[in-house]
Amino acid sequence: MRDKRQTVLFTLAMLVLFFAVGISAWYRAKKIGKISFLEHLDDTAVTVDGMDYQFRDLAVYLARQEYIVEEQAKVYDYEKTHLYWNLHANGIFIRVEARDLAMDMAVHDIIFYNMALEEGYELTKDEISYMENQIMDFWYDLEEGKERLGISEKEAEETFLQMALAQKRQYILAEEMGVDKEEYDVNGSMYQELLKEHTYQINETLWKRLNFGNITIH
Repeated sequence: MRDKRQTVLFTLAMLVLFFAVGISAWYRAKKIGKISFLEHLDDTAVTVDGMDYQFRDLAVYLARQEYIVEEQAKVYDYEKTHLYWNLHANGIFIRVEARDLAMDMAVHDIIFYNMALEEGYELTKDEISYMENQIMDFWYDLEEGKERLGISEKEAEETFLQMALAQKRQYILAEEMGVDKEEYDVNGSMYQELLKEHTYQINETLWKRLNFGNITIH
């Protein structure tokens, strides 16, 4: 009888252990698993100088980066582009590097765009025409990925306006400082100094789980 009781207790203990391990594995998978971009459009992706920006605000940046990397991947292996996406270079996966570059570019443009707004900058007719051509190229390159991106044409236009005004303010600042405009690009030394004057916080919990490379393309 005693042996039988010990067997039952052992079995119950093992069941509890297996259950606990299963719950832990499920929680871990949920915590680190890839997320659907469309399901998190309205979640905060980054906070810059105290202002929240949602994933939909970064949609154009992500889509453009995916297109650039995919074109490079086709050159590497046209039939198996995923091989390029998963390459490890300079201590980081190309997929991760491109994803984070999209964020860096968005933060860069947000900072310069807000500077332009504060100082009353506007686009000229030629600059607007150039921006409109960029928008047309963007939708053409996106093709069937438009629905997968989940934003409206108006939202995309607002992002391109942000990009254009940011670029204008960047170039003018470079002229004012007597340096090449590249100094205020994302990786430019002058921009890195400027960035220290601002604050930004990325929503790492969601950002790292973003299924980049599979947002607008298969």
